[in-house]
Amino acid sequence: MIGPEDVGGAWAEVIHRFHAAHRGIRIDYISGPWSTDERQNMYIRAFLAGDAFELVYMDVIWTAKFASQGWLLPLDRWFSPEVRETLIPQGIEAGFYQGRFYRVPVRSDVGMLYYRKDLLPEPPRTWEEFEIVCNRYGNPPDRYCIVFQGMQYEGLVCNYLEYLWGAGGTPIDKDQNVLLDRDENISVLSFMKEVISQGWAPRSVITFQEQQALEFFEQGKALMMRNWPYAWTILRRSPLEGKVGIVPFIHRTGHEPAGTLGGWGLGIARGARFPEAAAKFIEFTVSPEAQKVLHFRRGAVPALKSLFKDEEILQESPHYTDLYEVLLKSRMRPIHPDYPRISSIMQKHVSAVLVGIESPREAALQMDQSIEGLIKGKRHSWPLRLYFDHDLKMTLKNTLVFTGLSVPFEFLLGLFFALLAHQPFRGRTMLRLSVLVPWALPTAVMAMAWQWMFNNPFGVINDLMVRVGILSKPMDWLSTPEGAMFAAVFADVWKTTPFVAIILLAGLQSIPQQLKESLSIDGGGTRMMFFHLILPLLMPFIRVALIFRIIHAAGIFDLIWVLTKGGPADTTRTLSLYIYDLAFRYDEVGYALFLTGLFLISLILVSLLIVRSTALRYERI
Repeated sequence: MIGPEDVGGAWAEVIHRFHAAHRGIRIDYISGPWSTDERQNMYIRAFLAGDAFELVYMDVIWTAKFASQGWLLPLDRWFSPEVRETLIPQGIEAGFYQGRFYRVPVRSDVGMLYYRKDLLPEPPRTWEEFEIVCNRYGNPPDRYCIVFQGMQYEGLVCNYLEYLWGAGGTPIDKDQNVLLDRDENISVLSFMKEVISQGWAPRSVITFQEQQALEFFEQGKALMMRNWPYAWTILRRSPLEGKVGIVPFIHRTGHEPAGTLGGWGLGIARGARFPEAAAKFIEFTVSPEAQKVLHFRRGAVPALKSLFKDEEILQESPHYTDLYEVLLKSRMRPIHPDYPRISSIMQKHVSAVLVGIESPREAALQMDQSIEGLIKGKRHSWPLRLYFDHDLKMTLKNTLVFTGLSVPFEFLLGLFFALLAHQPFRGRTMLRLSVLVPWALPTAVMAMAWQWMFNNPFGVINDLMVRVGILSKPMDWLSTPEGAMFAAVFADVWKTTPFVAIILLAGLQSIPQQLKESLSIDGGGTRMMFFHLILPLLMPFIRVALIFRIIHAAGIFDLIWVLTKGGPADTTRTLSLYIYDLAFRYDEVGYALFLTGLFLISLILVSLLIVRSTALRYERI
């Protein structure tokens, strides 16, 4: 099986003890990358290659995806209801998919609220109590009220769901109905935004993951912190030892608190050569002996209920009595094969609210439409799915806006530089060479340079515009929808205008000088020369430039990927990025290929339209 680095040798000890009791079975633990997503991709590649690892060590949110693909063996015959009863019920529930049991919990995890016992007489339980505590005891910037995981990633979704559940809401019900365009969700998003706007949390929390939040809290800069159980072990060895307590996360009055369930468990790959041996190892990992090894050597929270009353464990971790109560109030994230994409949708819109890009009502509506379109679309064939695919409509709009803005500017500027470079004057060769420089630079390198230049507050563009008085203060170019799209269009125009200029310059040089001289002798001025001679003869080259630029702009990928990654809140995500995500992030290769085929046909039709509309009379004969 693959797991993170075996810190403390916990898994090595568990495997050693298992080998001692089962001489004929061999278990290998492979230390993989720390990134959960990278380890998941390693498993997926192994499944697709038909050479899967027999033991699958998986995050709580992987079960539905792996089981729906038929990659896991049901474990019901090895783990009876009586055996499952000994484990944390929420962890067992997370192992089910469509009525079959696929994953045995080995490690527990849950989101909870840490608070300073030495500074707060009582921890807040409700939103209203939280507001009173923050206004009474908070003292920003010396000591904020709370820190949490506010960066756009899975941790933000865990935080957001705890607010949502605590307000009586849920993202998706058991019948797969999306319930996000509701008052409960709007109030949750409004409250989360208020936590930052009121100064109860530092503005920098929008960049925090678990470790940053822990360090901030550990330094005494916050009264409370939302985090996972691992933080307790670290805080015990810090100046805050004995000064910290834990309780369930805050909730709205009239509702119950709920922490996001986390943790890791083991399953068996379908097609495993030795499923019985694999099942024996899983049984051993949830025994008191193995669970204690994982706890004492790695700090893992047990999955076995009896260990939360074990005297040996309570002596080292007396907080486990409180932790057990928090675990029993935990809830699972939506159980759906497409949860990674559902999470991605929630991440970007919650983040957009926190940074001020979207209003809570707009974000709630966008989340609801995107997730509902995904779920409904998956029930239909690919052609019908186009109607339900809300994200596709948004990316098509972004692609049309980007193409519609960049191509005209590139054409006009390219024509201007081509006419200028065609004129005889001293230094013309240097002008032609300088025009080529942007086109010669690799797009990724150029995009990184523009990313730095548009940066706030260190970018040179903000500095120049403030100095000359165009801006009164630096602008967050890449953090707003309008600014990010402007930056993308500007960078593309700078990069690809030389291509248009080169094509048109070649066309200008192909026009016979005798025709110009004849028209001049007949009294034709500059205006007549351009519109009645140069432009018609340049039309075949204009046609080539337009077709190439429209195809390239509509299919733009590398520039957007490096500059904005499609953000903020997908406002610069183009069709190519969307197809990439479908194929390589969400494993929907078939639908991605279908969209690619439609995109190719559309570009061919647009090209034919350009050829037909720009064909001169003599070309139609």
